[in-house]
Amino acid sequence: MSHQRSALSTSRLSSGSQLRTLNHHDTYTCPVCGQGELSVITLTEAFGCSFCRHIFDVNLTSQSLHMLDSAQPMVWFWTGERWRYNRRSNAHVTAVVWSFALVIACLPALLIILSNYMFPPIDGDGVNQFSVVWTLVTLLAHAGIVSWLIAEHYQWPWYVSTKIRLSR
Repeated sequence: MSHQRSALSTSRLSSGSQLRTLNHHDTYTCPVCGQGELSVITLTEAFGCSFCRHIFDVNLTSQSLHMLDSAQPMVWFWTGERWRYNRRSNAHVTAVVWSFALVIACLPALLIILSNYMFPPIDGDGVNQFSVVWTLVTLLAHAGIVSWLIAEHYQWPWYVSTKIRLSR
């Protein structure tokens, strides 16, 4: 990978010159992790990130970048200064993901509350507090699992860079 860096400076912009276009000779900040640099992979027309190691297909005519090593279709457009993420057009999938996440996070805690209501504890001193603590622990544990799954689905830059740092 070539490691040349052509930063977009404010002096270049203020002098009336055009914003730089996407090409195979420059390096760019990675849109996924925000930490690494994208540069062309030798003997290909694809870009690779030096930090998160994702591989991207480049379309120079539409100034877009498509992540190749992901199951989800993720596309970014180059604005001349930074990447702009292409929002998904399939809103029904997003609604299904969030509905499923809400059910997974809340249903187990609701089952514990319902069982505590239907079968109250015999001695009302310490056992009732245990059921409240158990409900909160269940809700927090399932909310943690759901937030991990949502972060895996959307591949937020802070999540990807944290995951990479923890694996090194």
